Amino acid sequence: MKVRLRFTKLGKIRFLGHRDLARCWERAIRRAGLPIAYSEGFSPRPRMHYGLALPVGAESHAEYMDIDLSAEIDLSDIAELLGEGMPAGVDVTGVAEVPSNAEALQAVVDRCTWEFELTGTTIDEVERSVRDLMERDDVPLTFERKGKALTENVRPALLSVEVSPELRDAAVVVVADLATKPRSIRPSEFLSCLGGTFDVRRTCRNEQWMTIDGVSEPPLAAGTTSRPAAEQLAS
Repeated sequence: MKVRLRFTKLGKIRFLGHRDLARCWERAIRRAGLPIAYSEGFSPRPRMHYGLALPVGAESHAEYMDIDLSAEIDLSDIAELLGEGMPAGVDVTGVAEVPSNAEALQAVVDRCTWEFELTGTTIDEVERSVRDLMERDDVPLTFERKGKALTENVRPALLSVEVSPELRDAAVVVVADLATKPRSIRPSEFLSCLGGTFDVRRTCRNEQWMTIDGVSEPPLAAGTTSRPAAEQLAS
């Protein structure tokens, strides 16, 4: 049985790295008594499959994880049981069984919606920067991958960018849809492309999206406790 979780990472827990968070999940799963499956070999590990990496310091309303179980279980109380074993800021907001041959989360997600709170600037200034950026056909970005400096045009990865017409506690709110493939762009790289003078008060991933038959939908909707359609998630 394969189970998909949707969870948050909000508040101070945003500074916890991926490995430390993974250890928290392993403890929470043991405390909840879930019959988790283990890998084979000399050093068996819990079969847990994480989605796209979240930068340390960024928050999220929509993180995802798949867990392989060795037995069928009732999913109705899983969110509460797991949530009780996790640090404050991590809440399980969706649980569902997915097909055993469901595509890996890292493969199925093709874009993410990010929200940024910018201070030290104005709505007009940010709107001008966004307009100038999105009107360009070529947005060269030099970045480092595997120890090598590369320069590429990342304009195709900038799918949409909107600026809220109202401030939020004196911050300008920017919502951007950024592609994750074929060329991904990180939140920090997007802000570098945006240019301008501002401070980033908050970065938050609001959603992750996959495209099925031309329709975008999250890997698991918030509040879900049922089985997603097999034809949508199976490889």
